[in-house]
Amino acid sequence: MDITDEQWRENAFSIPANLRAVPRSEDDDGLRQAMLIVWAALAKASATIKHLYSLVPESMILELAATLDMQAPDYGLSFGGTETYEEIVMRLGGCLRAMEREYSEQDLGSRPTDPAGWLVEQAGHCAYLIPMGRLAWKDTKNPAQDMRNFDQRGLLRLRFVPAVVDGATVQIVKADRMARKSSTFGAVLFPDPTFDCDETPTRFFVRAVNIPNGETIISDACKAAHTERCLTTVFPELMIDPQSRRLIETQLVEKPWLAEGEMPDAPGIVVAGSWHEVENGERYNIATIYDGHGVQIARHKKRMAYKDAEGRVEDIRHGTELAVVVLEEALFGFGICLDFCNRCYHTPYGWLDVDFAIVPSCGNEVTMDGHIRTAKDLDNERKTRSFVVQQAYPPLDRAAGFVLNPDGNSSRWAANELLTDVPWSVFRGQTLHDR
Repeated sequence: MDITDEQWRENAFSIPANLRAVPRSEDDDGLRQAMLIVWAALAKASATIKHLYSLVPESMILELAATLDMQAPDYGLSFGGTETYEEIVMRLGGCLRAMEREYSEQDLGSRPTDPAGWLVEQAGHCAYLIPMGRLAWKDTKNPAQDMRNFDQRGLLRLRFVPAVVDGATVQIVKADRMARKSSTFGAVLFPDPTFDCDETPTRFFVRAVNIPNGETIISDACKAAHTERCLTTVFPELMIDPQSRRLIETQLVEKPWLAEGEMPDAPGIVVAGSWHEVENGERYNIATIYDGHGVQIARHKKRMAYKDAEGRVEDIRHGTELAVVVLEEALFGFGICLDFCNRCYHTPYGWLDVDFAIVPSCGNEVTMDGHIRTAKDLDNERKTRSFVVQQAYPPLDRAAGFVLNPDGNSSRWAANELLTDVPWSVFRGQTLHDR
Protein backbone atom coordinates (compact mmCIF):
# COMPACT_ATOMS: atom_id res chain seq x y z
CA MET A 1 0.00 0.00 0.00
CA ASP A 2 1.35 3.41 -0.96
CA ILE A 3 1.98 5.92 1.80
CA THR A 4 2.63 9.64 1.73
CA ASP A 5 6.14 10.99 2.14
CA GLU A 6 5.20 12.36 5.54
CA GLN A 7 3.97 8.92 6.60
CA TRP A 8 7.26 7.49 5.36
CA ARG A 9 9.13 10.03 7.51
CA GLU A 10 7.13 9.07 10.61
CA ASN A 11 7.74 5.37 9.89
CA ALA A 12 11.48 6.02 9.54
CA PHE A 13 11.60 7.37 13.09
CA SER A 14 10.43 3.95 14.33
CA ILE A 15 13.25 2.04 12.59
CA PRO A 16 15.67 2.15 15.57
CA ALA A 17 12.99 0.48 17.71
CA ASN A 18 12.42 -2.11 14.97
CA LEU A 19 16.15 -2.83 14.94
CA ARG A 20 16.20 -3.32 18.70
CA ALA A 21 13.47 -5.95 18.27
CA VAL A 22 15.57 -8.06 15.88
CA PRO A 23 16.79 -11.25 17.62
CA ARG A 24 20.57 -11.49 17.71
CA SER A 25 21.18 -14.96 16.26
CA GLU A 26 24.41 -16.89 16.52
CA ASP A 27 25.23 -17.11 12.81
CA ASP A 28 25.03 -13.47 11.72
CA ASP A 29 24.02 -11.60 14.90
CA GLY A 30 20.72 -10.54 13.31
CA LEU A 31 22.47 -8.46 10.67
CA ARG A 32 20.57 -9.87 7.71
CA GLN A 33 17.20 -9.04 9.25
CA ALA A 34 18.42 -5.63 10.36
CA MET A 35 19.77 -4.84 6.90
CA LEU A 36 16.46 -5.86 5.33
CA ILE A 37 14.57 -3.38 7.52
CA VAL A 38 16.81 -0.46 6.57
CA TRP A 39 17.13 -1.48 2.90
CA ALA A 40 13.35 -1.83 2.47
CA ALA A 41 12.75 1.62 3.97
CA LEU A 42 14.85 3.19 1.21
CA ALA A 43 14.20 0.76 -1.65
CA LYS A 44 10.42 1.12 -1.33
CA ALA A 45 10.38 4.87 -0.73
CA SER A 46 8.92 7.28 -3.26
CA ALA A 47 11.03 8.43 -6.17
CA THR A 48 11.27 11.86 -4.56
CA ILE A 49 12.81 10.46 -1.38
CA LYS A 50 15.07 8.03 -3.24
CA HIS A 51 16.30 10.96 -5.33
CA LEU A 52 17.63 12.56 -2.14
CA TYR A 53 20.10 9.67 -1.86
CA SER A 54 21.67 10.72 -5.17
CA LEU A 55 22.41 14.12 -3.63
CA VAL A 56 24.57 12.56 -0.88
CA PRO A 57 28.16 11.71 -1.89
CA GLU A 58 29.55 8.32 -0.94
CA SER A 59 32.16 10.03 1.22
CA MET A 60 29.41 11.29 3.55
CA ILE A 61 27.80 7.85 3.64
CA LEU A 62 31.14 6.32 4.63
CA GLU A 63 31.85 9.02 7.19
CA LEU A 64 28.53 8.46 8.92
CA ALA A 65 28.91 4.65 8.74
CA ALA A 66 32.21 4.88 10.60
CA THR A 67 30.48 6.50 13.60
CA LEU A 68 27.88 3.76 14.16
CA ASP A 69 28.19 1.04 16.79
CA MET A 70 27.18 -2.28 15.23
CA GLN A 71 27.08 -3.90 18.68
CA ALA A 72 24.44 -1.50 19.97
CA PRO A 73 20.84 -2.82 20.09
CA ASP A 74 19.79 -0.25 17.47
CA TYR A 75 23.09 -0.51 15.54
CA GLY A 76 23.83 3.08 16.48
CA LEU A 77 20.91 4.48 14.48
CA SER A 78 18.88 7.13 16.26
CA PHE A 79 16.47 9.94 15.46
CA GLY A 80 15.22 12.87 17.51
CA GLY A 81 11.96 13.18 15.59
CA THR A 82 12.73 16.53 13.96
CA GLU A 83 15.13 15.39 11.21
CA THR A 84 14.51 16.47 7.63
CA TYR A 85 14.01 14.01 4.80
CA GLU A 86 17.59 14.61 3.70
CA GLU A 87 18.97 13.84 7.17
CA ILE A 88 16.89 10.66 7.44
CA VAL A 89 18.02 9.40 4.05
CA MET A 90 21.66 10.06 4.86
CA ARG A 91 21.47 8.32 8.25
CA LEU A 92 19.70 5.29 6.80
CA GLY A 93 22.24 5.14 4.00
CA GLY A 94 25.15 5.30 6.43
CA CYS A 95 23.59 2.66 8.66
CA LEU A 96 23.07 0.31 5.72
CA ARG A 97 26.67 0.78 4.60
CA ALA A 98 27.96 0.03 8.12
CA MET A 99 25.78 -3.09 8.35
CA GLU A 100 26.95 -4.30 4.96
CA ARG A 101 30.59 -3.81 5.93
CA GLU A 102 30.09 -5.60 9.24
CA TYR A 103 28.30 -8.53 7.59
CA SER A 104 30.93 -8.91 4.86
CA GLU A 105 34.00 -8.50 7.03
CA GLN A 106 32.75 -10.85 9.75
CA ASP A 107 32.12 -13.66 7.28
CA LEU A 108 34.47 -16.49 8.27
CA GLY A 109 33.15 -18.91 5.67
CA SER A 110 30.19 -20.25 7.65
CA ARG A 111 27.51 -18.21 5.88
CA PRO A 112 25.05 -20.09 3.62
CA THR A 113 26.25 -20.66 0.06
CA ASP A 114 23.02 -22.25 -1.15
CA PRO A 115 20.27 -19.86 -2.36
CA ALA A 116 17.75 -21.50 -0.02
CA GLY A 117 19.78 -20.11 2.86
CA TRP A 118 19.79 -16.59 1.45
CA LEU A 119 16.12 -15.94 2.15
CA VAL A 120 15.53 -13.31 4.83
CA GLU A 121 12.19 -12.40 6.44
CA GLN A 122 11.58 -9.54 8.84
CA ALA A 123 8.88 -6.98 9.61
CA GLY A 124 6.67 -8.08 6.70
CA HIS A 125 9.52 -8.02 4.17
CA CYS A 126 10.89 -11.09 2.41
CA ALA A 127 13.95 -11.03 0.16
CA TYR A 128 17.06 -12.95 -0.81
CA LEU A 129 20.36 -11.48 0.38
CA ILE A 130 22.75 -12.46 -2.39
CA PRO A 131 26.44 -12.33 -1.40
CA MET A 132 27.56 -10.64 -4.59
CA GLY A 133 28.10 -6.98 -5.43
CA ARG A 134 27.23 -5.37 -8.74
CA LEU A 135 29.53 -5.50 -11.70
CA ALA A 136 31.80 -2.47 -11.91
CA TRP A 137 31.07 -1.22 -15.41
CA LYS A 138 33.22 1.81 -14.82
CA ASP A 139 36.38 2.47 -12.87
CA THR A 140 35.85 3.00 -9.15
CA LYS A 141 34.77 6.54 -8.41
CA ASN A 142 36.26 8.87 -5.88
CA PRO A 143 33.83 8.63 -2.90
CA ALA A 144 33.58 12.42 -2.82
CA GLN A 145 32.28 12.33 -6.40
CA ASP A 146 30.20 9.17 -6.27
CA MET A 147 26.60 10.39 -6.42
CA ARG A 148 24.94 7.31 -7.86
CA ASN A 149 21.32 6.67 -6.96
CA PHE A 150 20.19 4.26 -4.27
CA ASP A 151 19.40 1.43 -6.68
CA GLN A 152 23.00 1.48 -7.90
CA ARG A 153 24.74 2.27 -4.61
CA GLY A 154 22.53 1.39 -1.64
CA LEU A 155 24.46 -1.84 -1.21
CA LEU A 156 27.86 -2.40 -2.82
CA ARG A 157 29.07 -5.83 -1.67
CA LEU A 158 25.66 -7.49 -1.39
CA ARG A 159 22.22 -7.13 -2.90
CA PHE A 160 18.65 -7.83 -1.87
CA VAL A 161 16.20 -9.33 -4.36
CA PRO A 162 12.56 -9.46 -3.21
CA ALA A 163 11.07 -12.96 -2.99
CA VAL A 164 8.05 -11.78 -5.00
CA VAL A 165 8.36 -9.31 -7.87
CA ASP A 166 5.40 -8.09 -9.95
CA GLY A 167 3.27 -10.97 -8.72
CA ALA A 168 5.85 -13.59 -9.69
CA THR A 169 7.79 -15.82 -7.31
CA VAL A 170 11.54 -15.26 -7.65
CA GLN A 171 13.59 -18.42 -8.07
CA ILE A 172 17.30 -18.04 -7.29
CA VAL A 173 19.46 -20.69 -8.97
CA LYS A 174 23.21 -20.95 -8.49
CA ALA A 175 25.19 -22.57 -11.31
CA ASP A 176 28.10 -24.73 -10.21
CA ARG A 177 31.12 -23.56 -12.19
CA MET A 178 34.36 -21.68 -11.79
CA ALA A 179 34.42 -17.98 -12.59
CA ARG A 180 35.89 -16.76 -15.85
CA LYS A 181 36.08 -13.05 -16.57
CA SER A 182 34.59 -13.39 -20.03
CA SER A 183 32.41 -10.68 -21.54
CA THR A 184 31.61 -12.48 -24.79
CA PHE A 185 28.01 -13.15 -25.78
CA GLY A 186 26.94 -15.45 -28.61
CA ALA A 187 23.73 -14.98 -30.62
CA VAL A 188 22.15 -17.61 -32.88
CA LEU A 189 19.67 -16.75 -35.66
CA PHE A 190 18.12 -18.89 -38.40
CA PRO A 191 17.85 -17.78 -42.05
CA ASP A 192 14.54 -18.52 -43.81
CA PRO A 193 12.55 -20.51 -41.22
CA THR A 194 8.86 -21.28 -41.74
CA PHE A 195 6.23 -21.80 -39.04
CA ASP A 196 3.35 -24.26 -38.95
CA CYS A 197 0.74 -22.73 -36.67
CA ASP A 198 -2.52 -23.98 -35.19
CA GLU A 199 -4.88 -21.03 -35.58
CA THR A 200 -8.45 -20.09 -34.74
CA PRO A 201 -10.09 -16.67 -35.17
CA THR A 202 -8.99 -15.78 -31.63
CA ARG A 203 -5.99 -17.98 -30.73
CA PHE A 204 -2.79 -19.40 -32.17
CA PHE A 205 0.24 -21.45 -31.20
CA VAL A 206 3.26 -22.71 -33.10
CA ARG A 207 2.91 -26.41 -33.89
CA ALA A 208 6.17 -26.86 -35.81
CA VAL A 209 9.03 -24.87 -37.32
CA ASN A 210 11.09 -25.79 -40.34
CA ILE A 211 14.66 -24.46 -40.28
CA PRO A 212 16.79 -25.03 -43.38
CA ASN A 213 20.12 -26.52 -42.31
CA GLY A 214 18.95 -26.16 -38.71
CA GLU A 215 20.88 -29.06 -37.18
CA THR A 216 24.16 -27.82 -38.63
CA ILE A 217 23.54 -24.25 -37.43
CA ILE A 218 22.73 -25.50 -33.92
CA SER A 219 25.74 -27.82 -33.73
CA ASP A 220 28.10 -25.15 -35.08
CA ALA A 221 26.72 -22.62 -32.58
CA CYS A 222 27.28 -24.98 -29.64
CA LYS A 223 30.86 -25.51 -30.73
CA ALA A 224 31.43 -21.79 -31.29
CA ALA A 225 30.05 -21.01 -27.82
CA HIS A 226 33.03 -22.97 -26.49
CA THR A 227 35.75 -21.84 -28.89
CA GLU A 228 34.70 -18.19 -28.54
CA ARG A 229 34.66 -18.59 -24.73
CA CYS A 230 31.16 -17.20 -24.42
CA LEU A 231 29.73 -16.21 -21.07
CA THR A 232 26.22 -16.54 -22.51
CA THR A 233 24.82 -17.99 -25.75
CA VAL A 234 21.20 -17.39 -26.74
CA PHE A 235 18.91 -19.00 -29.33
CA PRO A 236 15.75 -17.07 -30.30
CA GLU A 237 12.13 -17.46 -29.23
CA LEU A 238 9.93 -20.19 -30.80
CA MET A 239 12.79 -21.60 -32.87
CA ILE A 240 13.88 -24.46 -30.61
CA ASP A 241 11.38 -27.33 -30.56
CA PRO A 242 11.95 -30.35 -28.28
CA GLN A 243 14.03 -32.15 -30.92
CA SER A 244 16.33 -29.14 -31.38
CA ARG A 245 16.53 -28.70 -27.61
CA ARG A 246 17.70 -32.30 -27.24
CA LEU A 247 20.35 -31.64 -29.90
CA ILE A 248 21.61 -28.60 -27.95
CA GLU A 249 21.68 -30.60 -24.74
CA THR A 250 23.53 -33.49 -26.39
CA GLN A 251 26.10 -31.18 -27.95
CA LEU A 252 26.77 -29.49 -24.63
CA VAL A 253 27.08 -32.81 -22.80
CA GLU A 254 29.16 -34.74 -25.33
CA LYS A 255 31.15 -31.90 -26.96
CA PRO A 256 31.99 -34.06 -30.02
CA TRP A 257 34.41 -31.48 -31.44
CA LEU A 258 36.90 -31.98 -28.59
CA ALA A 259 40.01 -34.04 -29.17
CA GLU A 260 40.59 -36.90 -26.77
CA GLY A 261 41.83 -35.58 -23.43
CA GLU A 262 41.13 -31.93 -24.38
CA MET A 263 39.57 -29.89 -21.59
CA PRO A 264 36.50 -27.86 -22.58
CA ASP A 265 36.18 -24.14 -21.94
CA ALA A 266 32.42 -24.29 -21.53
CA PRO A 267 30.08 -21.27 -21.69
CA GLY A 268 28.35 -20.12 -18.52
CA ILE A 269 24.74 -20.12 -19.73
CA VAL A 270 23.06 -21.41 -22.90
CA VAL A 271 19.44 -20.29 -23.43
CA ALA A 272 17.84 -22.83 -25.74
CA GLY A 273 15.39 -20.39 -27.29
CA SER A 274 11.79 -21.19 -26.39
CA TRP A 275 8.90 -23.32 -27.52
CA HIS A 276 5.15 -23.73 -27.10
CA GLU A 277 4.86 -26.87 -25.01
CA VAL A 278 2.35 -28.50 -22.70
CA GLU A 279 3.15 -28.95 -19.04
CA ASN A 280 0.65 -30.44 -16.60
CA GLY A 281 -2.09 -30.11 -19.20
CA GLU A 282 -1.45 -26.40 -19.89
CA ARG A 283 0.43 -24.81 -22.79
CA TYR A 284 3.25 -22.37 -22.05
CA ASN A 285 5.97 -20.58 -23.99
CA ILE A 286 9.05 -21.91 -22.20
CA ALA A 287 12.74 -21.00 -22.46
CA THR A 288 15.09 -23.71 -21.18
CA ILE A 289 18.37 -22.56 -19.66
CA TYR A 290 21.40 -24.88 -19.52
CA ASP A 291 24.85 -24.57 -18.11
CA GLY A 292 27.77 -25.10 -20.48
CA HIS A 293 27.72 -28.87 -19.87
CA GLY A 294 24.09 -29.46 -20.76
CA VAL A 295 22.68 -29.46 -17.23
CA GLN A 296 19.28 -27.80 -17.10
CA ILE A 297 19.41 -25.07 -14.48
CA ALA A 298 16.17 -23.13 -15.04
CA ARG A 299 13.02 -22.82 -17.11
CA HIS A 300 11.40 -19.46 -17.77
CA LYS A 301 7.72 -19.41 -18.74
CA LYS A 302 6.66 -16.37 -20.73
CA ARG A 303 4.55 -14.07 -18.59
CA MET A 304 2.79 -12.02 -21.27
CA ALA A 305 0.98 -13.52 -24.25
CA TYR A 306 1.46 -11.89 -27.65
CA LYS A 307 -1.51 -10.62 -29.71
CA ASP A 308 -1.02 -10.47 -33.48
CA ALA A 309 -2.28 -7.88 -35.96
CA GLU A 310 -5.47 -9.92 -36.54
CA GLY A 311 -6.26 -9.95 -32.82
CA ARG A 312 -5.30 -13.59 -32.26
CA VAL A 313 -3.75 -14.19 -28.86
CA GLU A 314 -0.85 -16.53 -28.19
CA ASP A 315 -2.55 -19.61 -26.73
CA ILE A 316 -0.53 -19.95 -23.54
CA ARG A 317 -0.89 -19.71 -19.79
CA HIS A 318 1.28 -17.06 -18.21
CA GLY A 319 4.31 -17.97 -16.14
CA THR A 320 4.28 -17.16 -12.44
CA GLU A 321 8.02 -17.30 -11.70
CA LEU A 322 11.08 -15.18 -12.44
CA ALA A 323 14.39 -17.01 -12.47
CA VAL A 324 17.65 -15.40 -11.40
CA VAL A 325 20.74 -17.44 -12.24
CA VAL A 326 23.83 -16.77 -10.16
CA LEU A 327 27.24 -17.31 -11.73
CA GLU A 328 30.49 -16.31 -10.08
CA GLU A 329 30.77 -13.60 -12.75
CA ALA A 330 27.33 -12.03 -12.58
CA LEU A 331 23.59 -12.35 -11.96
CA PHE A 332 21.25 -13.08 -14.88
CA GLY A 333 17.52 -12.53 -15.29
CA PHE A 334 15.38 -13.81 -18.16
CA GLY A 335 12.39 -12.77 -20.23
CA ILE A 336 10.77 -13.89 -23.45
CA CYS A 337 9.91 -11.22 -26.02
CA LEU A 338 6.81 -9.38 -24.70
CA ASP A 339 7.94 -9.94 -21.11
CA PHE A 340 10.63 -7.40 -21.87
CA CYS A 341 9.42 -5.18 -24.72
CA ASN A 342 5.89 -4.40 -23.45
CA ARG A 343 5.97 -0.66 -22.80
CA CYS A 344 2.53 -0.46 -21.17
CA TYR A 345 3.96 -1.49 -17.80
CA HIS A 346 7.11 -0.80 -15.87
CA THR A 347 9.58 -3.64 -16.16
CA PRO A 348 10.05 -5.92 -13.12
CA TYR A 349 13.70 -6.55 -14.04
CA GLY A 350 14.99 -3.59 -12.06
CA TRP A 351 13.72 -5.16 -8.85
CA LEU A 352 15.61 -8.35 -9.72
CA ASP A 353 18.78 -6.22 -9.61
CA VAL A 354 20.54 -8.48 -12.12
CA ASP A 355 23.68 -7.58 -14.06
CA PHE A 356 22.27 -8.94 -17.32
CA ALA A 357 18.73 -9.37 -18.66
CA ILE A 358 18.75 -12.16 -21.26
CA VAL A 359 15.89 -12.15 -23.77
CA PRO A 360 15.13 -14.60 -26.61
CA SER A 361 12.61 -12.94 -28.90
CA CYS A 362 10.76 -13.18 -32.22
CA GLY A 363 9.28 -10.19 -34.00
CA ASN A 364 9.74 -7.12 -36.17
CA GLU A 365 11.37 -3.70 -35.85
CA VAL A 366 8.58 -2.44 -33.59
CA THR A 367 9.24 -5.34 -31.22
CA MET A 368 12.94 -4.58 -31.23
CA ASP A 369 12.30 -0.90 -30.58
CA GLY A 370 10.39 -1.89 -27.44
CA HIS A 371 13.35 -3.99 -26.31
CA ILE A 372 15.70 -1.08 -26.91
CA ARG A 373 13.60 1.32 -24.86
CA THR A 374 13.36 -1.12 -21.96
CA ALA A 375 17.11 -1.74 -22.16
CA LYS A 376 17.75 2.00 -21.93
CA ASP A 377 15.51 2.26 -18.86
CA LEU A 378 17.37 -0.58 -17.12
CA ASP A 379 20.73 0.91 -18.02
CA ASN A 380 19.70 4.29 -16.62
CA GLU A 381 18.10 2.92 -13.45
CA ARG A 382 20.30 -0.03 -12.49
CA LYS A 383 23.16 -0.20 -14.98
CA THR A 384 21.70 -3.58 -15.93
CA ARG A 385 22.82 -4.68 -19.40
CA SER A 386 20.38 -6.34 -21.80
CA PHE A 387 21.13 -9.01 -24.39
CA VAL A 388 18.27 -9.55 -26.84
CA VAL A 389 18.41 -12.16 -29.62
CA GLN A 390 15.37 -11.71 -31.86
CA GLN A 391 14.42 -13.85 -34.83
CA ALA A 392 12.93 -11.65 -37.55
CA TYR A 393 9.22 -12.29 -38.02
CA PRO A 394 7.73 -11.65 -40.50
CA PRO A 395 10.93 -12.75 -42.31
CA LEU A 396 13.18 -10.06 -43.74
CA ASP A 397 14.96 -10.25 -47.08
CA ARG A 398 18.07 -8.56 -45.75
CA ALA A 399 18.57 -10.20 -42.34
CA ALA A 400 17.84 -13.22 -40.17
CA GLY A 401 17.04 -11.08 -37.15
CA PHE A 402 18.16 -8.51 -34.61
CA VAL A 403 20.70 -8.62 -31.79
CA LEU A 404 21.05 -6.03 -29.02
CA ASN A 405 24.66 -5.96 -27.82
CA PRO A 406 24.91 -5.77 -24.00
CA ASP A 407 27.73 -3.21 -24.08
CA GLY A 408 25.61 -0.37 -22.71
CA ASN A 409 26.33 1.89 -25.70
CA SER A 410 22.79 3.19 -26.11
CA SER A 411 23.88 5.90 -28.53
CA ARG A 412 24.00 3.32 -31.32
CA TRP A 413 20.86 1.40 -30.42
CA ALA A 414 18.38 1.60 -33.28
CA ALA A 415 16.33 -1.33 -34.55
CA ASN A 416 17.36 -0.89 -38.17
CA GLU A 417 21.04 -0.87 -37.15
CA LEU A 418 20.89 -4.06 -35.07
CA LEU A 419 20.17 -6.38 -38.00
CA THR A 420 22.36 -9.40 -38.63
CA ASP A 421 22.21 -11.81 -41.56
CA VAL A 422 24.48 -14.59 -40.28
CA PRO A 423 23.49 -17.58 -38.12
CA TRP A 424 26.19 -16.90 -35.51
CA SER A 425 27.35 -13.58 -34.11
CA VAL A 426 29.68 -12.77 -31.24
CA PHE A 427 29.43 -9.61 -29.17
CA ARG A 428 32.14 -8.54 -26.81
CA GLY A 429 31.00 -6.19 -24.08
CA GLN A 430 33.11 -4.20 -21.71
CA THR A 431 35.50 -6.24 -19.60
CA LEU A 432 33.90 -7.40 -16.38
CA HIS A 433 35.80 -5.50 -13.70
CA ASP A 434 36.41 -6.97 -10.29
CA ARG A 435 33.65 -6.14 -7.86
